[in-house]
Amino acid sequence: MDHLPRSSFLFLSFVIQALVWFAAPRAAAAPPQTGAGTGPVIELPAEAEAASAPAAASPAPPSAASPPAATNSSPVSADSHESVPLQSPHLVGDQPKRAIKSSLFNLAREFQVDVSLDPRAAGQRGAAIGGYGEVTLNLPVDRSAPAIADLRRTVIYVGYNFTEHIRYFAEIEWEHAFTSSEEHGEIAVEQMIIDFTIRRYFNVRAGMTIVPVNLINLFHEPSTFNGVERPDVDVYIIPSTWKQLVVGFYGAVGALRYQLYVTPGLRAEGFSAATGIRGGVQGNLPKTRDFGLTGRLDWAPLLGANLGLSGYYAGASQGDPNLGGVSVTIAALDARFGRAGFVTRGQLSYVYIHDAAQLNQTLALINAAAGPVARQLLGGYLEVGYDLLHPLHLRSGMQLAAFFRYDRTSTQLDVPEAQLAVPQQPGFDRSAYVAGLTFKPIFEVAVKFDYTYRHTEVIDSGTQLLDFALAYQF
Repeated sequence: MDHLPRSSFLFLSFVIQALVWFAAPRAAAAPPQTGAGTGPVIELPAEAEAASAPAAASPAPPSAASPPAATNSSPVSADSHESVPLQSPHLVGDQPKRAIKSSLFNLAREFQVDVSLDPRAAGQRGAAIGGYGEVTLNLPVDRSAPAIADLRRTVIYVGYNFTEHIRYFAEIEWEHAFTSSEEHGEIAVEQMIIDFTIRRYFNVRAGMTIVPVNLINLFHEPSTFNGVERPDVDVYIIPSTWKQLVVGFYGAVGALRYQLYVTPGLRAEGFSAATGIRGGVQGNLPKTRDFGLTGRLDWAPLLGANLGLSGYYAGASQGDPNLGGVSVTIAALDARFGRAGFVTRGQLSYVYIHDAAQLNQTLALINAAAGPVARQLLGGYLEVGYDLLHPLHLRSGMQLAAFFRYDRTSTQLDVPEAQLAVPQQPGFDRSAYVAGLTFKPIFEVAVKFDYTYRHTEVIDSGTQLLDFALAYQF
């Protein structure tokens, strides 16, 4: 890890660089139009989907060690009086209440770290199941490509509390409704973890879970975020959903929560100019010659507010001498705030690939079409939304959120000097403008509609897309 001192410097400087880049105009920005984009069409790999954790059959009674009352100024403290439900969206994201009053479905729907830290989950025993999924329709406005309707994913997960201090969680996902040798689809175990809950400030986790980088990686059930498609930064910069084998620690002190894990590194031969490090994510039977660290800090000083800082560092050559000393450093900052019907989200994500020049020399020989891989990648977005039904104060909890999101990513931000006649590739500085509606008749079901205009730095690269989705979780 001889690059760590330089990585620390990069982390301190990347936010300033990101803000300048994010707002900087391009020399050749394209006006809105319906022409097809000139960049390559990327077929993304199957994505692991879920960051929820089970509690067991019978919820523990309220206690004085529970999260605080839902006021606008109360800090998130384990010592406050019980009034916020275990599934509170103010604490851990837009997660639903228990939908079915049955011991089998009595599932605390939060990110797994937060569930195990809540003292109300300590007395729960037995098994629980849950799930989520979505149906999508993608419709190009200019009809340059066919409309695609897809049962994109159906997910079932199960949990079991062996004892008060040993918890199990697993998830199985079906993608595209059908899998065979002739059809595109997937059936996969996406998560399997065992938690050893010791104290609120120190717990142990081992198994396959979500790498704790970026908001969508953690809270990406399709009914929990606006827009049918994920922000570009969570596709091209951070490869969400990014699952990996891990072993490490997590806990909370007051309003601060932390996670720190050891994990196998990426595989650099899968990196590319178009999708950055996404192709280097290892699934089953990963090579483990290179290990690294990943971690996250979350600070929730007020109900409805959360500031997250996450990072990752690991080698990526996996013992291949032709790849040199390539390694990857990631730094990401995200924030959420909601009050009086307004919700804002923002994110900046930065990737630095050490020894990218040596990697590009190797890729030029084994996969010339993939390069050149950039030394630096950067992306971010800002989203603002408002619940149009909030002034009515409906007791049913029905919501109709209107939102707008600006998203910009570059997977060719800083490319090493061209070697072996492999120049920087254009068309990978992407901007997306997304506006739409999310209607929730109940908290667990979302009907989504949005319009996306996307362009790159290449002239006449603009594309327009209408998206529809029906999403659920329980």
